[in-house]
Amino acid sequence: MSAKRAFVLTVLTLVGCSEEVPRESRVVLEIAGRPVTLGEFERFLRMSVQQESPVLSSELMSALFDQFVEEQLLLRAADDAGIRADPRVVATRMEALRSGSVAEEISTTSDAIQTSDDAVAANLEKQARIERLVSAEALAAVDIDENEVAAYYEAHGEEFVRPETVDVSQILVDTEELAQELRKTILARKSTFEDAAREHSQGPEAGGGGNLGAFARGELPPSFDDAVFALKPGAISEVVSTDFGYHLFRVNARTEEQPLSLDQVREAVRVELLREKSDAAMKRYVSELEKRYPLTVYREHLSFAARGASAGEREDGIR
Repeated sequence: MSAKRAFVLTVLTLVGCSEEVPRESRVVLEIAGRPVTLGEFERFLRMSVQQESPVLSSELMSALFDQFVEEQLLLRAADDAGIRADPRVVATRMEALRSGSVAEEISTTSDAIQTSDDAVAANLEKQARIERLVSAEALAAVDIDENEVAAYYEAHGEEFVRPETVDVSQILVDTEELAQELRKTILARKSTFEDAAREHSQGPEAGGGGNLGAFARGELPPSFDDAVFALKPGAISEVVSTDFGYHLFRVNARTEEQPLSLDQVREAVRVELLREKSDAAMKRYVSELEKRYPLTVYREHLSFAARGASAGEREDGIR
C-alpha cells in the first residue's frame, strides 16, 4: 500500500468514525494534508487564555480558532524553511517565567509553568520559531524612511498636540460645613490653602499641601473636570460633593494647548508607521501561506461556528 493511500485511510478513519476516536484525537484542521487535532487546539486555548478549562463565547472561540489556524500555517512554513528555535532563547524565556521577570512578548503565566514545564517550553519554542520565520520572510523588507515620517506628521498634525493641562490642589473633608468654612478662611487670607490642606484634608496628598499634580481634560472625574477647568490660576472652586466627601480645588497653574514639533514626535511616528507596515506585511504573508498550503477545516468536530478559516475542497474523496 502506498504511503499516500495509507494516509488517506487514516484520515478517513478519524473523520468518518469519529465516535470511535478519542475526542482529543479528532482532526479539526488539515494543512496541505497534515492533520491537526482537537487536542492541539485545546492546548492552544489553555495557553492563550491562561485557564485550564476556559468557558468562552462562540464568537471568542471562533476568533481564537482563526489565530490557531494562522499559527499552524506559520509553523508549517517554518518546518518547510527548516527554521528551528534557538535553545538559548527558549531557556532564557523559561528562566524569566520562573523568576517572575516575564518579558513582554511571553504570554504564558507562572501558574501555567507550574502545571506543565513541557507544555510551556513547547509553546515558547513554537513562538521563537514563528518569530524567526516572520522576521526573515514577512518583515525583512519593512522599513521607514524620513520622508514617510514627515508625510505622516503633515497628514496627522491635529493628533500631535500637547493638551491643555491644569495643576491642581485639593482639600477633602467629611462635611460641607467645614468645607465652606475653610473656603471662607482661605479667601479672607486667614490661612493658606496649603496650611488648611495639611491641617484638615483627608486626602493622601494632604501632607504636600494638597497638590494633586497636572491633569488634562478627561483625566479627572467629570465633576472635577467641570470644576477645575472653569477656574483661573489661583482661584478656588465652590464646594464639590462626591461619594468621598466634600472637595475644594485650587488651580495652581494652567498650560495652554500646544502643537508638538516633528522632532518631538519623530520616534512615536516611526513606531506607528512600523506597526502599520508590519501589520500589513503580516496580512499579506499569511494570505500567501493560505494560497501555498491547501486548508481544510473539519467544522463538525468544533463546538462553535468557525467563521474566518475557509474550508477548501478535500482531496482524495475525503468528505
